[in-house]
Amino acid sequence: MNAYEVLNVPVTATRGEIRAAYRALARRWHPDRFMQGPERDWANDKMAQINAAYRECLDGLGGAAHAQRADSERLRQIEQMIDDGKYLVARRMLMGFTTRCAEWNYLFGAVLMRLRETEKALIYLSVAAHQNPESVKYARALREAQEGRERSARRFMRRR
Repeated sequence: MNAYEVLNVPVTATRGEIRAAYRALARRWHPDRFMQGPERDWANDKMAQINAAYRECLDGLGGAAHAQRADSERLRQIEQMIDDGKYLVARRMLMGFTTRCAEWNYLFGAVLMRLRETEKALIYLSVAAHQNPESVKYARALREAQEGRERSARRFMRRR
């Protein structure tokens, strides 16, 4: 059994949910609730398993939080690269990410727009706006990309 199964919580559980599950199990299986003998020994083993699972789940949260902070810092660096005109380097760095959050999709779309790959950029900007519908920045970028595509289409039609 993995730690989340021991505590009977989903992998996406918050610190509060993990703590609540741990406390409920600790109240139920604490060895002091059992008479001296084999039941108490079994409860000791069960409590050791619960404690280990609790630590493992909390450690997992810490590792995820650290990774998220590191990714956020890298995304800020990439945004600066885009502002500095280093589009190909920014694109290469973005391709190294395993997690594709709304900010990642926004930045990738921004890079593609600057590289004049409008159709592809629209896809990524659309995903960013969908992942975080409250973001004014993402909605504005998507709207500007759509308007840019429409302007290009009108220019193309005038040339014909």
